[in-house]
Amino acid sequence: MTTFPKSVVIVGGSIAGLLHGVFLKRHGSDVTILEQDHSAIRSSHNAGICYGPSVQEFLRLYDDTNIQSCQAGVITKLAYRQNIWSRDTDIARHLTSWGVLYRILRANFDGLSSEAVSAPPAPRAGDGKANYWSGKKVTSLLKTDYGLLVGFVGDDGREESCTADLVIGADGLHSTVRSLVQAPVVKEYSGYVSWRGSVCEVDVSVETASYFQDRTVLGLLKRTYIVCYIIPPDSASLVPGTRLINWTARHIHTNTVPSGLVCDEVWKEHLAEMLPLVPPHFTELFLKTKNPFVTKVNDALCSQAVFLDGQVLLVGDALATFRPHFALATEHAARHCLGLGRVWRGEMALGLWEKESLNYATKIWLGSRVMGAGLLRGWAEFLLIAWKYVVLFARSKLGT
Repeated sequence: MTTFPKSVVIVGGSIAGLLHGVFLKRHGSDVTILEQDHSAIRSSHNAGICYGPSVQEFLRLYDDTNIQSCQAGVITKLAYRQNIWSRDTDIARHLTSWGVLYRILRANFDGLSSEAVSAPPAPRAGDGKANYWSGKKVTSLLKTDYGLLVGFVGDDGREESCTADLVIGADGLHSTVRSLVQAPVVKEYSGYVSWRGSVCEVDVSVETASYFQDRTVLGLLKRTYIVCYIIPPDSASLVPGTRLINWTARHIHTNTVPSGLVCDEVWKEHLAEMLPLVPPHFTELFLKTKNPFVTKVNDALCSQAVFLDGQVLLVGDALATFRPHFALATEHAARHCLGLGRVWRGEMALGLWEKESLNYATKIWLGSRVMGAGLLRGWAEFLLIAWKYVVLFARSKLGT
């Protein structure tokens, strides 16, 4: 019977890495997370995320903080151009912020105290050891007679190493682990970016705050769309008035600009282009955003997830990075985590986990491209990618 690995190094200390870290710790593995970012606690930039049943199941089984992690979205409302009310749908999402989920997972993994979790839970009986090392850039990966030797460099430039039975690459779109094992991957820039920002509820009018209450609002424009929803701040507060109205607007563009570095003139030009096209509640939201930022929308897809005889695995965005239209990145990572649990309990072969993970990733990768093309790129690209998706779906049904 397959068992859980005794020692694990996880490269990448974001959501995917922490999901796997908490999961393995709870099953007795000694886990070390190597995170390249030098900060002891990562900055969230008030980024919003949503999650589905796999994350819900994970938190039910392994979260001991008793912190409410999300703002449940009752409906998704579609607004077309300047029309305030258009159409309601039955689509409901669990909405939260990256910062809140990160802090909950850190509290469970290594006992980090934060504004969200001031009293982290004690370890469970049978938990393995957990280390979260910041400022560690992985540089090498070598298979030896004693396990896998992971080399890394600290902020001080000193070269270090550690050994493990298993290495998990959870280090995102630009994965170092993926490069070290020479994983076959397709990476592409979509040709568009996400303008992003957030505004506290108390900083907008009562009418605007009410408009975004208990719903996700999807504003459809010509080759642009905007998504708005309420999320908790890093303190995890869900008290009305303390929450944030998070917005994302997709737009044809060429580069990434971090929070606080967007030139005022560029932001004003963008506003001049957008404001005449959107409903008044969106207008107020944009005008009261203090630190907007821009992120490039890239994607990546590997055709292999298991390396070095099963001792190296790629998960989350390191295996497949989706364009964000379906908002499935966190759910994707949780699926990998729970699926690997079936492998280590002897319920599934590792090869079958890899096959299922790749099939799911390919469908979402193509599906997100179809949606992005339909909303932003025009009919020609939409029809081409939609045809590829249909062919893929047919082949998966036929088992080819």
